[in-house]
Amino acid sequence: MTAAEMAAESAINLAIATALTAAPDQAVNFPLRCRLPGGERATITLEEETGKIDLNTASPTALTRFFTALTGDQSTGTRIAAQIIEFRKPKAQSTPAAGPAEARFTTVMQLDQLDGMSPRLFRAALRHVTVRSGRPEPDMEAASPAMLRLLNVQPKQVASRRGMPLGGSITIRADISATDGTRFIREALVSLEGGNGRPFVVREWRRGDIDSSSPRQERSQGTGRACLRVRDAAAS
Repeated sequence: MTAAEMAAESAINLAIATALTAAPDQAVNFPLRCRLPGGERATITLEEETGKIDLNTASPTALTRFFTALTGDQSTGTRIAAQIIEFRKPKAQSTPAAGPAEARFTTVMQLDQLDGMSPRLFRAALRHVTVRSGRPEPDMEAASPAMLRLLNVQPKQVASRRGMPLGGSITIRADISATDGTRFIREALVSLEGGNGRPFVVREWRRGDIDSSSPRQERSQGTGRACLRVRDAAAS
């Protein structure tokens, strides 16, 4: 398991490095399926944060629609949306002169602080929420296939494989299957153009859950080619 976890982190770092250094005519498209030097099969996907529900800026309507779809219950969706709106309100401080303290989600992991947020619902919501889009509604052109299915939105006739965006924040997800059958999924929240001259910065590492909605054959196809050409790496 430890080896699979390290392979997943390596796959994420490799995806970032490859995407940021590729020539314009060699743009990397995702999902990327390949084989790591240790024999592990990797499926690397990219999720744009603009295609998710922003816990800090999403409208009450967007929040209600999302959580209703996720739970299958209108009253539950409305209740969770109301709790998120309440969480975002400035809180009174003990010292009146200091003024109200700004309240906001700093990480999606704070979602489990809401009353009635079960572990199952929390894990189901994680892949679809963000704190870094700044949008009142998710951008459906950037939304993942899972988000489109959840909200019953028909995808536009565009290519299913997307390249690395030029800016903003993304989640890179590495799904690793080791030769002995061990499986590990790692996710990294990455901000592109990280500031101070840095091309990117990793904001958060998370362990991912197995996505049961993904077709099984999708994970096993196209992983014959190597993720890293060792000869080229040594030559450079």
